Amino acid sequence: LLIVTGVQTCALPIYPLLLRRVLPLPEREYRKDANHGATWGGVAMVPVIEDAMREGLGIVIFHAHPHAGPPTLSDDDCASAKRLLPLFRQRVPGKPHGSVVLSRTHASGMILMPSERQFQSAVAVRWYGAAISNWSAADDSENKPTSEIFQRQALVVGGPGQEILRRARVAVVGLGGGGSHVVQQLARLGIGEIIVIDPDRVDNTNRHRLVSLTRVDVWLKRRKVDVMYRLVRRIGNDTRCRRVAENVPEPVAVEAIKQADIIVGCLDNLHARLDLQEISWRFLIPYIDIGVSIRSVEDATESAPRVSIGGNVITLIPGGFCLWCCGFLSDEKLALERNGPNRSYFQNRGGEAQVVSFNGAVASQAVNEVLQLLTGFAGTGIRFADVANNQEVSGQRGFKKFNGRTGTLEEWGGSRR
Repeated sequence: LLIVTGVQTCALPIYPLLLRRVLPLPEREYRKDANHGATWGGVAMVPVIEDAMREGLGIVIFHAHPHAGPPTLSDDDCASAKRLLPLFRQRVPGKPHGSVVLSRTHASGMILMPSERQFQSAVAVRWYGAAISNWSAADDSENKPTSEIFQRQALVVGGPGQEILRRARVAVVGLGGGGSHVVQQLARLGIGEIIVIDPDRVDNTNRHRLVSLTRVDVWLKRRKVDVMYRLVRRIGNDTRCRRVAENVPEPVAVEAIKQADIIVGCLDNLHARLDLQEISWRFLIPYIDIGVSIRSVEDATESAPRVSIGGNVITLIPGGFCLWCCGFLSDEKLALERNGPNRSYFQNRGGEAQVVSFNGAVASQAVNEVLQLLTGFAGTGIRFADVANNQEVSGQRGFKKFNGRTGTLEEWGGSRR
């Protein structure tokens, strides 16, 4: 669960807060109240405050109203929050504290941020489960009619799904054979804004796999972000394309990524993936990582396969398993890639084999993952059972292995370590 404060409609979330633990108050702590149905005594908060002090965590009080539509904090709720939140700050300084009320569809509340005297009252709640669910204080339940352009995908995305796609921002980092496929398909879906990030210019080696690249582009040595911008414009569908011709983690690139709802990484080295995951975790943005590796088979017989073709599509949700957990990153692998005293010496993998069809296979699945996170076509549950990998007792779905020789994706799953 992610609490976002300081938000406005279609604006950048200013303060993302990750909910790490849930501590339900025991039933015995509640007592009947004529005005509110029930209330609880202040002594019930003592164990919560002690845990927060011990672990260095902020405290957010949640309660729920059993109705749909925007809820509001009552006068008593506001008075209680204004009394308790400064008390929490005294006990656990330097951390955010708040009071949030949930309905069945929306959220509202007050958050006291570190070093601020004023309460933040613009609060949204984002649930991370099988899909992303956004609850705000605004009543945004009105469904606009689906454009004729998208009528044939309406069955998958659902009633409000196309509007969710239209409002979404997706950052695509790395615009080679995989990234260009991703950009094209996101534009076809009707994503509101695609942030394309890559510092490189095209060359002749890109022509066999970079979608929409022409000989003129190579001759003029155009930037990859400009080629993608033209592709999105030609597709139309009212998708905006923002160009960032910088490396991650340059400040301009990081600032652009912070505004995204989802990050798709199509990168060819481990250190870049490490940077992107750090950004994803720091700013609490889901990150989908794709890659393909094609290697020759030594001493293959005449009738046997000449190459092994593997790949990954890994959907990483902040707070769940990460690239370290599933073994994709390790200190040994990073050191081998560096092959020198610092990160500027890592070996360039640009000479590895690439084939447009294999890149397209994993890119298409990455776009399916984006579609699932935004619209929940395969379910939206937030319980662990809704995201569990059945093959592993404590594992989560989200780590898929690609076999290029058989053309299959197999769910491996991952466990947080």
